[in-house]
Amino acid sequence: MSFMGKVGFAVAASVLAAGSVLGAGAANAQSLHGAFAVSQGQWTYESSFDWPSREAAEERALERCGYDDCKVVLSWANGCGAMVWNDGSTVVASGPTRSDAMRNAVNKLSERAPLAMLANFGSSDLSGNKVVEVVCTSNAR
Repeated sequence: MSFMGKVGFAVAASVLAAGSVLGAGAANAQSLHGAFAVSQGQWTYESSFDWPSREAAEERALERCGYDDCKVVLSWANGCGAMVWNDGSTVVASGPTRSDAMRNAVNKLSERAPLAMLANFGSSDLSGNKVVEVVCTSNAR
């Protein structure tokens, strides 16, 4: 085999090897899940994150919540969940990033509390929104 033939073969072999390693990495990538559970009777909530399945994340959030009336209000995979409060309304939403989850929660909250969309300027918080918690899985963007 000529020198150029050997170089071509080496390049082709390395490209195939790199492709199989990168492809295997994507095939073995594990989804991570999170959840929020809320007890309305006790005015409490709990969250979970980085669980291998939706069911496991929800079960852990319910366990941590600890009351008979706890219910899962949100579960997500490979991203973040946010809980936002305004004027007696609490909403949860998810998104691929922390800011997306918060934005989605505020958008959802604005359906119930129109002032939720007002901008916050320095120390003057016109909206009255309070971010209760944002939880992200380790593989969130």
